[in-house]
Amino acid sequence: MEGWKKTACVLCGNGCGLEVLVENNRIVKVRGDQDSPLSEGYVCRKGLNVAYHQHNKDRVLFPLKKVGDRFERISWEQAIAEIAGKLKDIVGQYGPKALASLAGGGEFSFLS
Repeated sequence: MEGWKKTACVLCGNGCGLEVLVENNRIVKVRGDQDSPLSEGYVCRKGLNVAYHQHNKDRVLFPLKKVGDRFERISWEQAIAEIAGKLKDIVGQYGPKALASLAGGGEFSFLS
């Protein structure tokens, strides 16, 4: 997977088109995708720095559960089961309108 690859930015809700240069399975350069009907080649400062977030040494790569004053690594299955169970408890106690969702990974472009 080397060379320029088309993708979309997920650092905000707009989902601007990006082209990333990949070398040795790492993003080494980012530019706006001129062919993107949404962003037409524009990319903001956050988008230009997507490699920083992708390759950051402190990036969380697996679920962590807070136990006391520290975090323990848990499996994806355990994390999903525990979260789903707590959400079901909330809906059971307070009804379905007790939950709301907020995301920031390109959903604004779905309306374009």
